[in-house]
Amino acid sequence: MPTLYSPAVFMDTIVENRFRLNALGFKMLGILLIGFLTTCVSADGGADVVLSCSLVEEGGGLGGMGGGGMFTRTPATLVLRDLAVTPDLSPETLTPFVPNPIPNADDIIIEAKVTSPEIPEADLLLHADCNEQEVTCEISRYYPRGSQDDSEPAYFIGSLQVEGGGLGLTLILQTAAVETDQSDPPALVQNKLELPLSQSGTLLTEVVYLVFSRLQSVSAPLGGVVLLDCGFRQQAPPPGPDLGLEWRLQHQGTGRRVLELKVGQTGSEVEPVAHVERQGSVVDAALLVGEGNASVSLSTLKVSDEGTYICTVSTGVFQAQQVIQLHVIQPPRVTLSKDKLVFLDTSPQKLSCHCKHYYPLDAQVEWLSLSPSGTEPVLMADQGSLSSHRQHSDGTLSISSHLILAPSSLPAGTTVTCRVSHHALASPLSISLTVEAPEPDSYWMFLGFLVITGLFFYQVMR
Repeated sequence: MPTLYSPAVFMDTIVENRFRLNALGFKMLGILLIGFLTTCVSADGGADVVLSCSLVEEGGGLGGMGGGGMFTRTPATLVLRDLAVTPDLSPETLTPFVPNPIPNADDIIIEAKVTSPEIPEADLLLHADCNEQEVTCEISRYYPRGSQDDSEPAYFIGSLQVEGGGLGLTLILQTAAVETDQSDPPALVQNKLELPLSQSGTLLTEVVYLVFSRLQSVSAPLGGVVLLDCGFRQQAPPPGPDLGLEWRLQHQGTGRRVLELKVGQTGSEVEPVAHVERQGSVVDAALLVGEGNASVSLSTLKVSDEGTYICTVSTGVFQAQQVIQLHVIQPPRVTLSKDKLVFLDTSPQKLSCHCKHYYPLDAQVEWLSLSPSGTEPVLMADQGSLSSHRQHSDGTLSISSHLILAPSSLPAGTTVTCRVSHHALASPLSISLTVEAPEPDSYWMFLGFLVITGLFFYQVMR
C-alpha cells in the first residue's frame, strides 16, 4: 500500500518546520496557487463554480531551501457542478460553463458532481468572486486504504480555501464511467493522468467524501471557551463502527494529541469511545455520528493551547482533514503610577504607565499631551523609556513605559495620556491625568514641613 499524505497537513508543515503525519494513511501533496473563480449556471438550474487549480505530483528534488522542488505543478481546472443557488443569486445573471469545443488531451479539466453529499456553506464559494475573495485550489491523486496505484475507479483529493480564514474544504473525488455511443469518436485519454475523458474533454468525477471547516481561524480570550468548527459528509450510508476522529495540536515544531474518538460495536449497539488527552476538550459523539459534526470545544484556555489544530476524520476507506488556527488573546490592564500630578517646585517628576498581563507579545505604548487651550491631543516629543518584557507563570506579559516630566513644558491644566494599542483591543486603550496647580499655601506648608523635620532630627542627634 503506498504511503499517503494530507494536503492540510502539508500546508501546516510549511509553517511548522515540515512536520509530517505519516500515520494518517493517505497521500496529498500541497502547494498554493491562487486562481480565478467563476460562477456559472448549469443546465439543471444549479450553479457551477469554475476554479483554476494546481495538480500536484511528486517531483525529483530534495526539497528545502535551495534543495530543489519536492513537487511538480501542472495547471488544472476544477468545475464544481450543480451547487445549490441561494435565493439572492439570480440564475439569469450567470453564464453557463462551456468547455473547449475542441477537446485537448493535454488539458486537465476535472468536473466534480457535488449534489450528494452537498457542500455546506456553498454560497461562500458562489459569492467569493463578487466579494473579491481569492480561493486557493490544489488537487492530487488519492489512494484509499487498501487500493493500488492502477485500481479503478481512480480517486483525487482536492483542497479549497476561501481567503480570509473562511470556508475550507477537503474533497475526495471518484472518477465516473465515460458513457459513449457507437457513433461517438473514441474517447480521449488525458496525457498526464492516463484516464479517459468525456466527449467534451473533461475528466468526470463525483464527490464521495468531504471534510470541512466554516471558520479556519479563530481568536479566544485566555481562560475562556472556544469551539473549533469541523465536520464531514459522505456519499455512502451513515457512518458506522469504522468512524474515527482525531484532533491534534501543532505549535512551534512540536505536536500533541488533544482528543481521539472511535466508534466501536458492542453487540448491536454502536458505541463511541473517547480518549481525552487535553482536559476540558469535548466532542459531542451523538452529533458526530448523527450529523457529521466533528467540532471540538476547548475550555479554560491557556497560552499553551494556541497553535494549529488538525481535525482528521476517517470512515471506511476514506480519510481527510482540516486545519484550524487558534489564537489566544488577552487585553492588557493599564494603570498609571500616579493619581494626580502636582509640581511643587522646578524639579521634574517621573510618571510610569504599566501594561500588565496581556497576550500576545506586541503592545505599543504612546504618550500624548493636551494643552489647556488645545482641542486635540498630540504625541509628546519625549516618548520615555520602555522596560524589558516580563513574562508571568500563565504565559502573559507585562511592560512599563517611564516618562520624565518637566514643569516648564506642562502648565497646570495640561492632560497627559498613556495610550496602549494591542491585538486583543478593538481600539486603543487610554488612561489620563491632568496637571494640577499647587494649592496657594502648599509651597510654604511644604517648606515649613522641611524646617520642622530638620529641627526634629537635630534635637534627636543632640
